[in-house]
Amino acid sequence: MIIASYNHLTQALSDFEDDALIRLVYVSNINKKSKLDPSLFEHIRSHAEDYNRQNNIKGMLCNNQKYFLQCLEGTKGALLPLMDRIFKDKRHKKLRVILLKPIDSYSFDDWRMRSLNLDNRLWSKDSLQAQSPELIKFLPFKPLKWSEWFLEHFLETMQKFDDVDQSYEAQQKSYNVVQDPNTQVALLLDSNLLHAFLLVLVVTVLLAVLKMNAII
Repeated sequence: MIIASYNHLTQALSDFEDDALIRLVYVSNINKKSKLDPSLFEHIRSHAEDYNRQNNIKGMLCNNQKYFLQCLEGTKGALLPLMDRIFKDKRHKKLRVILLKPIDSYSFDDWRMRSLNLDNRLWSKDSLQAQSPELIKFLPFKPLKWSEWFLEHFLETMQKFDDVDQSYEAQQKSYNVVQDPNTQVALLLDSNLLHAFLLVLVVTVLLAVLKMNAII
């Protein structure tokens, strides 16, 4: 099941009562501009936090450098207006709802939308991800290829990272101690290895020029 528009989502939920508890999972592609925004998840959190608390919406958000995956749990009446805004959000594109089902109770305990980076190329050794071997089975992160069973298994694993007793700021620090791709480029440009490579390259070119001049 893939739902790719808000109209199709409202049709899929037409038989549900407004107070029915729903689990919804969507995947979307991150826009190029959003990939370079280090405060992206803080913006998402700050905009969603009040609405989630007031409407008792819970879940989690994760990403790599290509995809968002978000699980939302709440009533139909609360999720539909939220999804209308999410479909219109310009920070991502090609949104597809890949799981939509009624549930009897919440799986996630917190309305604060935790975000977890699942690009292992960017994990630092101190990040929670790098210290959680159970995440390896979900890498490379390609949720559009997952079966429904595997997606549910992924959500069960993500629940282990949902700690309502820890502050948002403390948990985000442990979640996302990652190497920012822009920082990595800057470090590379400033690295001794790069300097040595450039020195060898310059010397090689100079020797080639001197050899050519000697021949001429």
